Amino acid sequence: MNEEVEANTKSGLPKPIKDKNVVLTDTSLKPFLEHIIAGASLSSTDVEAAFDRILAGADPVQVGALLAMLRQRGETPVEIAGMVRAMLKQRFPVNVTGKLLDIVGTGGDGAHTINISTAAMILAAACGCKAAKLGNRSVSSKCGSADVLEALGIDMDLTAEQVAECIETTGVGFMFAPVVHPTMKKVAPVRRALGVRTAFNIVGPLLNAAGAQHAVVGVFHERLLDVLAGTLMEIGTVDRALIIHGAGLDEISPLGPSTIVELRNVSPEGQPRRYEKKTYEFDPLTCGVPRCEIGDLRGGDANENAALLREVLKAGQEKGAKRDAVVLNAAAGLYVYGMVDSMEEGVKKAYEVLGDGRALVKLEEWIAFAKMLRNRG
Repeated sequence: MNEEVEANTKSGLPKPIKDKNVVLTDTSLKPFLEHIIAGASLSSTDVEAAFDRILAGADPVQVGALLAMLRQRGETPVEIAGMVRAMLKQRFPVNVTGKLLDIVGTGGDGAHTINISTAAMILAAACGCKAAKLGNRSVSSKCGSADVLEALGIDMDLTAEQVAECIETTGVGFMFAPVVHPTMKKVAPVRRALGVRTAFNIVGPLLNAAGAQHAVVGVFHERLLDVLAGTLMEIGTVDRALIIHGAGLDEISPLGPSTIVELRNVSPEGQPRRYEKKTYEFDPLTCGVPRCEIGDLRGGDANENAALLREVLKAGQEKGAKRDAVVLNAAAGLYVYGMVDSMEEGVKKAYEVLGDGRALVKLEEWIAFAKMLRNRG
């Protein structure tokens, strides 16, 4: 990291701001654009400084040019880490104590499945994990995590403080991206006008405003596995993570084997995180989960997916593709949280909790508490 700060100084580019209370009077991206045009690379601190200016309201034409240039070269983990640092500085933090789990995906796989990671988060919370999920409304699917949770009765206008209270009390909470990351609104028009994928499409899962140290992160393309793994290692805030691409989806599914990159912090407590990284394949068949077709996992709009989510989480021993997919991703969460020692053990635990009805009870508890918070104001 010290080398990158030094490189930033040598480049002559502006330095990042220290916190969001600093008012930027110069938001020009011209120095960064000229740097890239000259063929020079950007360090993590360079990108952080550039995105400080973007989030402060930089000229939209310059923002579009910078995003397009980064995309054309292919965003690196170091660059994405700088972008994430800039965005996390601007967040409204959700202050929660203890271990936290996030189960999240980039989206963008175009499969229009039910909200698997959202249901898996609820199931993992019912198993005893403390879960904090960041999400938004649909971009590439019929129903995003915010859409389905709103249809279930979770208020999207809860403040960061109210979400923290919800997590501490019920063990589960949802951070609506526009509420905890309000500066994102400034780049939305540019993203819409560009109409092509940019780095903003892949940073969402890295912006957990509660600082979850345990994460299951799904990616829509296998080439993003090492990119997001490298970014997480560069940021250095997680203790354990699984980055997953599964048979064309941004999550584990019964469709087929998943490729997983596992990160584990091996540094002593209190020391800068240093990661052990390994890549392997996981096949649900090893846990007794049968194959399915993509149509078996499809969902619909927010109301349809809300009904399907309730159906998946209900008590009983019956199985099916949707239920299996939710169990598999909850099991990944239990594993990365340290509650179980293997995916096989996680699948067994998740089915047990699902079968006895604790998952649906957890959902109802969450909805009731969220409504109380909304009414209390």
